[in-house]
Amino acid sequence: MTRRLGSLQGKLIVSFLLVTLIPLVASGIYGHFFTNSALSAQALERSIYQVHLQAENIMSALRQVQGDALYLSALRSLNMLRQQSEPEQIDLWQQEVGQDLLVLASVRPMYRAIRVLDSTGQEWVGVRQQEQHVNFIESLRDRSSTAYFQETMALPVDGIYVSPFRSEDAIGAPYIHYAIRLTDGVLVIDLHAGWVLRALPTETSADSWALIDEQGRFLVYPEGFDTRAVAADLSAMLTGGRDYFQTDDSVYAFDTIYPTPESVDTNHYWVIFRHTPTEVLYTSVYDFYHVVVLFVILAVLIALGLALLISRILVEPVRDLQTMTETFGHEGKAPPMPERPPGDEIGILTHTFIQMANELEGKRRQEHRLIERLIHAQEEERKLVAYDLHDGLIQQLVGARFYLNNTRDICHQYAPQVIGYIHSGCEALSEAIIEGRRIIEGLRPAALDDLGLTAAIEEIATQTARAAGWQLDLMIETLHYEPEKTVGVTLYRITQEALNNARKHAKAHVVKIRLHNGQGIHLIVEDDGIGFDMESVTRDGRGLGITTMQERASLINGVCQITSTLGGGTIVDVHVPFALAHTTLGSSDDAAKYD
Repeated sequence: MTRRLGSLQGKLIVSFLLVTLIPLVASGIYGHFFTNSALSAQALERSIYQVHLQAENIMSALRQVQGDALYLSALRSLNMLRQQSEPEQIDLWQQEVGQDLLVLASVRPMYRAIRVLDSTGQEWVGVRQQEQHVNFIESLRDRSSTAYFQETMALPVDGIYVSPFRSEDAIGAPYIHYAIRLTDGVLVIDLHAGWVLRALPTETSADSWALIDEQGRFLVYPEGFDTRAVAADLSAMLTGGRDYFQTDDSVYAFDTIYPTPESVDTNHYWVIFRHTPTEVLYTSVYDFYHVVVLFVILAVLIALGLALLISRILVEPVRDLQTMTETFGHEGKAPPMPERPPGDEIGILTHTFIQMANELEGKRRQEHRLIERLIHAQEEERKLVAYDLHDGLIQQLVGARFYLNNTRDICHQYAPQVIGYIHSGCEALSEAIIEGRRIIEGLRPAALDDLGLTAAIEEIATQTARAAGWQLDLMIETLHYEPEKTVGVTLYRITQEALNNARKHAKAHVVKIRLHNGQGIHLIVEDDGIGFDMESVTRDGRGLGITTMQERASLINGVCQITSTLGGGTIVDVHVPFALAHTTLGSSDDAAKYD
């Protein structure tokens, strides 16, 4: 993975992603702070506004009741009733007041009852809603002991008292006593609480609406709502104003409702609040984050795709150039110019490389021709020396041995005492003739010209092993083709040098020779001799044979590696690639034959 990131394509991808993602991340961070504050504030304002609307709806309902109460308190019939003293007149005006109350109650179904009490708390007249009908109250009762009568009578004229939410056992529906102070009594409207709270959500999901009084007592709350869970937070809402506050997991938005005019009583109020879990209130913020995350992921994927595409477009010519370079390094043949080279710097570099490769190929061919001529000249000179030795010195030695043999035959009759000396001289001449022929064979191996490289190596190995007393282990494969003459001679000379070194210095018992085909001609000469220290031999300047073998291999673009340890034997490993040994140095006919 690190290696891939370190490549040109990896660097381009990383650079492109950084250039793309840094502005995106910066914008995201800025958007996070800006949007978080903006959307959070918007969500809070929306929640506060919704609570305020609910408070306004309740206040509007109470103002309507207040208007009706003031209207009833100013009825002519009610004023006339107060002025009567005769029983008959009182009954008459009670009927009139009852009719007026009946008319209003008929158009106000939210009024459960409307009653008029005198200053002693005795009901004068009243109407009641029963089974969707409005009827007179037949049995008028004394209400002097009730809290709403006593509280209202303590107010000045036209003072308004609103009781807490009540519930009668017979009906069970909550209601409110809305009372106004008259000059000589109290007007009471029993108001249906459901109508006052009609705008509150009837179905609550995650948030909850509730109503408390100035002492933190719950007046209204939804079914299943645990009042104890929020009891500790109620005091923060008893401020008489409109605001919000947050806990670890909830947000409270609240507003204050004055059921009576604030000019009359500011100590008596209700608080409506909305309790919302944080994750519910800030759903828009979380939705925004989800969209942003999806957008970022999509942007990253698009950026990655574009980075891969662009990097591929940019790197593909570089890879083609790399392939050309590797091919030229292995085969030594200049690549052809692409049909459509890039028009950028890579195209210029490709064109320059191909020109350079063509120049190097030409120089390499010229160098190889010079090397081939040099090796050929060496071999020709060896050949001439061999011919001179064979036709001159060897023939003279053979003639001298012939005369000595004749002399030995004559002396056998006339001078027997010199026969031993003559016989020794004949043997010395015979050995000189054998050594001369061996030198001639070494100067120009006939087997290399007549039978080829494999046969020549097998012959010299067999002769050297017989002379040195080695056990020879040969594993020589048939080559796909007979290598070019210069290559064959060079491999033969390296083998000859390795065997001579082993014969002179190694004191070996077993010598192994391997010649096989892989990605080229592979030659290994290995012995189990005493070995030597490569560093000391090189440092002392005694490694002439080693240097000679390595230089010979380099002349044909091959590699010769020599490894040796004291007591561990020596290995000479030579490798010549087919392309370098055959295509570059060899003839075109041989190359076509191999292909």
